[in-house]
Amino acid sequence: MNLDKEIIGKKIRQLRIERGLSQEELSEKIDISPRHMCTIENGNSFPSIETFIKIAQILEIDINEFFNLSKINDDKLRNEIYNLVQISSVKELGLIRDIIGAIHKNRR
Repeated sequence: MNLDKEIIGKKIRQLRIERGLSQEELSEKIDISPRHMCTIENGNSFPSIETFIKIAQILEIDINEFFNLSKINDDKLRNEIYNLVQISSVKELGLIRDIIGAIHKNRR
């Protein structure tokens, strides 16, 4: 399984914010420096296993949930979009095409 540091970091940041914690508060609770917490959340480094477990405990999340970021979720999302496209009218399909085209154009 290929884990992306940036995706893991974003997930940690999202959960931390949802729990109402600052980076400094979370880093203090798991006994790492705020700078190190920042590098984890920015996707510049992975937390150690020990730190990862502490983060999951403090954020009250099953550590396995971090690993549900795999291709399975991508496939599920693609299937959901595919199913919506299948029931769309021709007019809606044109709009969908334009939206996706604009996203790809702006991404470059």
